[in-house]
Amino acid sequence: MAIPYETLVPEISPYLYGCPDFLIENNIRSAVIELCERASVYQAELDPITTVSGLYEYDFEPPAGTAVQKILWVTHEGKDLEPISSALLEQRIPKWRSSGNSSTPAYFVKQSSSLFWLAPTPPTTIPNSTIIRAVLKPTHTSSACDDDVMNDYRDAIVNGALFRLLRIPNKDWTDLKGANNYGMLFTSAIIEAERRARQADTGIARTVNYGGVKGAWKTRRNRYGREFG
Repeated sequence: MAIPYETLVPEISPYLYGCPDFLIENNIRSAVIELCERASVYQAELDPITTVSGLYEYDFEPPAGTAVQKILWVTHEGKDLEPISSALLEQRIPKWRSSGNSSTPAYFVKQSSSLFWLAPTPPTTIPNSTIIRAVLKPTHTSSACDDDVMNDYRDAIVNGALFRLLRIPNKDWTDLKGANNYGMLFTSAIIEAERRARQADTGIARTVNYGGVKGAWKTRRNRYGREFG
């Protein structure tokens, strides 16, 4: 379920005399994107992917209005795959794309926010064989974000939007001192979210064995106040 950005406009507009609602909504979206990028608060398992014989390149299937920020783990038929760079993959399995080297996938490579590779190339077609847990972020054309993010980080998002809007120069609502205060609150919220993720002080959804990724966490956080001294 997703909550529209416009639902936060009434909480912000009283601080910004004359600011149009569309501009407020745009900056709410920007604050949510920054929060997701910097603190990895939006995590989800994507829809299972069917691997196809002879095909190594696959599209992510994130929820509408989102993109994949990073991959936390991938399983193929219940077995963990190892994250790897394309350069290292070429060293480990030369000519891995060739049909003669097809085998059960052991590695994955994130190519972009919309594309990833499985290697070696799968030799058979297996429905719903591959599961991905990823950190997501909203796209710049999105109109809403996941309800957990919007609810659990409501005050932090409002602070981030106010920081962006109050620093716009030469407007009736311009307030650089206020922008600085809200910016500090927003940064503090992001730091706290990052700290909690590092210390895994929320429920761990899964632990994997490879490459520095120790787990994925349920991203429920306390709200952050908007008061400042």
